[in-house]
Amino acid sequence: MNIYQILFSRMYLSNDDYYYYLNLLKGFEGEMRFDELIEKLKEYCLILNDLQLEIRRSSFQIDALLIFSGKIILCEIKNYEGVHYWGKDKFTKQNGIAMENPALQLQKTRVRLELLLLELGCKMEVEAFVVYVNPQFTLLGAPADEQLLLPTQISGYFGNLHTGAKPTAEQIKLADALVKLHKPDYPSKMPEYRYDQLRKGIPCTACGTLLETFNGHRQSCANCGKKVNVKNAIKTSISDFRLLFPNEPVTSSRITDWCGTGRRDRIFRILREEFVAKGSGKTRYYV
Repeated sequence: MNIYQILFSRMYLSNDDYYYYLNLLKGFEGEMRFDELIEKLKEYCLILNDLQLEIRRSSFQIDALLIFSGKIILCEIKNYEGVHYWGKDKFTKQNGIAMENPALQLQKTRVRLELLLLELGCKMEVEAFVVYVNPQFTLLGAPADEQLLLPTQISGYFGNLHTGAKPTAEQIKLADALVKLHKPDYPSKMPEYRYDQLRKGIPCTACGTLLETFNGHRQSCANCGKKVNVKNAIKTSISDFRLLFPNEPVTSSRITDWCGTGRRDRIFRILREEFVAKGSGKTRYYV
């Protein structure tokens, strides 16, 4: 997600990459909304987000896992909006576009999670729901016994889960075990990019627009008008470079070019303050 956000402001994305990025962004916004809806539950359960796990060489991803003292709730979060018509295998939008019913993926995820829990020696009950968090979402024709929570049902359901009990040592042990099994480096779809094809500059913290030149302590973003703290924007730009090019040395000349047109001594000063210098002269780099 972070890499796509950086690349979106620095290069042209193909149609496939662009729509994939929009889906990632939509999903991220949905997860943020879900976190707000269950904020009060954090006192009574352990919440794990974005787990990438594997069982018997089959990988699966979990949006949110709520571990209570007596049961586990698995949530597949969807940020769909607009009117959809329910079907056992697929949903259909009003414009005729069809998509897979998220309940199919939920069932696979639930089975794999239950198998993994058995391997960990956990026999807790697992409840699973597709949670539709967008208030602008409408689903027509869904059966009453379907494992889903519509926007108007979410607060009522989670509001009844306050147990009054703090997380136990058993819950904490299970959560720690699952976190240790998380695979953060699981392969994901990434666009191809090269340094020379990326636009240079420092990002506006409000809208992400690149400021190709910088001077002074603050300057206005030409796109949104926000006053940008230049030092912080330079530091963000350095972090972006390190994320995109983890194997390339961070040097003052490279970062000066990466941040656009500005004074090199300012870049050097920030590197010296924030990082540790290795080597000397033309071979100096920062870690």
